[in-house]
Amino acid sequence: MVNRVIITGGNGFIGKHLVKKFLSCKLNSLALISNSANFGDKYLSNRKFVQDMPLKFYSADIRDRKGISDIFLREKADTCIHLAAKISVPDSIKNPDETMEINVNGSLNVLEACYKSQVNNFVFASSAAVYGDTKELPISENCILRPLSPYGESKMLAEQHVFRYSKLKKIQNTIALRIFNVYGLGQVSESDVVTKFARRLSKGLPPIIYGDGKHTRDFISVDDVADAIILSVRAMEDHNNENYKSNSNPVFNIGTGTSTSIKELAQKMISISGLKLDPIYEKENHDNRVILYSYANITNAKNVLHFVPKKDIERGLKEIIGPMLIKK
Repeated sequence: MVNRVIITGGNGFIGKHLVKKFLSCKLNSLALISNSANFGDKYLSNRKFVQDMPLKFYSADIRDRKGISDIFLREKADTCIHLAAKISVPDSIKNPDETMEINVNGSLNVLEACYKSQVNNFVFASSAAVYGDTKELPISENCILRPLSPYGESKMLAEQHVFRYSKLKKIQNTIALRIFNVYGLGQVSESDVVTKFARRLSKGLPPIIYGDGKHTRDFISVDDVADAIILSVRAMEDHNNENYKSNSNPVFNIGTGTSTSIKELAQKMISISGLKLDPIYEKENHDNRVILYSYANITNAKNVLHFVPKKDIERGLKEIIGPMLIKK
């Protein structure tokens, strides 16, 4: 039974939503690690968190092997959810060394800390970026990995470390989740198209589409991603889950299984906003690292994790756009 959990990247977009989900799990301890200073203050200002969840906060960088190891040894957690990462694809192209240092070496530090502190369960937040621009649609976990960016490559290499620790029995149970295009309240990444469109609409401005808008993505709500993580922990703890136990490299696509073009996304968001606007189309910056079409085959996640996305894109977008609209 899961009692003590550590979340790296606990102050991040997914991390904050995951903490809310854990409120109903009756944990003995939940420790959050972030490289943000004093990030616990915002959690502590929320009385519900203080009353319902024994939270601990650690400001640390996953590149600091000793610092991370000390935290894990102190916490004696049974489960680690590793979310901490450098997530910007454009920035990974500009600064590949830093991306590799954080996402690969940092992940290795976390894995080693788990091993030394005898963590039983490890969930790794990977990315659909590991697939690159594959012609196989929908994308299955068996698709050949051809990442186009240093970010995608860093996630692929980190996955390999996770699988190695599992095969060597250094960590009893591991799962890697290849998360597709996550969106939701609280997202601040400037590279995310949903956030970009929402911010322009909040100012009464039309979304800007680069190219013809026919590129497709699988947009999944952050709430569904958080559910998938908790379901992963439950699958690892369920001794009767033969589908998980028989999987030598447990890796799962986390998406909706639905394809949405960028043009369709813009139209949906404009419609929800109630504004009378048309998207602006601008010349695309041609780059052979652009992923054209992407959406997930989530059959394995359904069969093994019992994961079924609950929030369709219209509902998810309404939750984002509503609070951002200009009050006129």
